[in-house]
Amino acid sequence: MTSRNQQGAVLVSVMIYMLVLSMIGISSMRGTSMEERMASNHWEHSRSFQAAESALTDAAQWFLFQPDLIEASSDGSTGIWQTGSVANAVANSTFDWPTHGVVYGSSSGNSTSLFGDLYAMPRYVMEESGFEPSDNDPDTLAKLTGVFYYSVSAMGNGRSEGARSILQTTLEKHNN
Repeated sequence: MTSRNQQGAVLVSVMIYMLVLSMIGISSMRGTSMEERMASNHWEHSRSFQAAESALTDAAQWFLFQPDLIEASSDGSTGIWQTGSVANAVANSTFDWPTHGVVYGSSSGNSTSLFGDLYAMPRYVMEESGFEPSDNDPDTLAKLTGVFYYSVSAMGNGRSEGARSILQTTLEKHNN
């Protein structure tokens, strides 16, 4: 009679062992799935950051090749917005990028082929942000001689609408 009781004990211990192994396997699968999602999110963030960086570079190229001082406009039609008309909207995420942002490559002629997989093309906006006269001469302001500062904001997307990066930099132009 004791040998029959022992056979039942082996079956119960094997069942408990299988249950523990199944739980470890399920836990490993969940961890792997989470790591895959984290890697995908990291890739999306990196791609949107790179797109925004490219838009900043595109804006700087366009700006640096302008031979003359560009007069800022209230609607951005000259390529540069007047002081105070864009920065707050960009900071508050209320700026209308599709309507008012300059599309990457549209002014510089750079190729857009690298961004075909993105949710939207990278865009930038440039705003006049300050003027520093070159000396204390009263005619300096009338002549506009000195350094002009411009704030450039750029938005890049990943493959989905939620993956978005916004970067800002400042450019300066000397007018003598």
